[in-house]
Amino acid sequence: MTELFQTILLRVTVAGVASAVALRVAGGGALREIVKMAAGLLMLLALLQPLSGLHLLSWEGWTGTSQEEIDAIGARNAQTTMSTVAATIARSLEQRAEQEGFDCSVEVTMENDADGILQIGRVTVYYGGSDAARLGELQTLLTEECGVPAERQELIAK
Repeated sequence: MTELFQTILLRVTVAGVASAVALRVAGGGALREIVKMAAGLLMLLALLQPLSGLHLLSWEGWTGTSQEEIDAIGARNAQTTMSTVAATIARSLEQRAEQEGFDCSVEVTMENDADGILQIGRVTVYYGGSDAARLGELQTLLTEECGVPAERQELIAK
């Protein structure tokens, strides 16, 4: 910043001296007015040209977040989303099963399909002993409620 100030001061001084000499030589009349206008433009140029080299709003040299850090944040956000959605689905399934008279706890895992769309990967149900006779009914309930086919369901006795 000090170097910039020195450059501006030097250029303005040189422009001022050159303008004074030109005004002295010009004498009077219309030529003097033209020299005064040129001197003013020269002063503006002396002031503004060094400032044009500043990159105060430039992103060059910005030491912000790298692409790797952005990708890591995105992965963390996706993982948080997956776990939140899985927990919500599991709680909803537990409530629905409870309404049907089942005593069970549910774990849901999420995954992305081939298109990158979040979907339910696997449903694990820990059922009580009295529910063993109604496992087919429980599997049907899981299929209807969340669309997970029987091959992606795992039923385990507590």
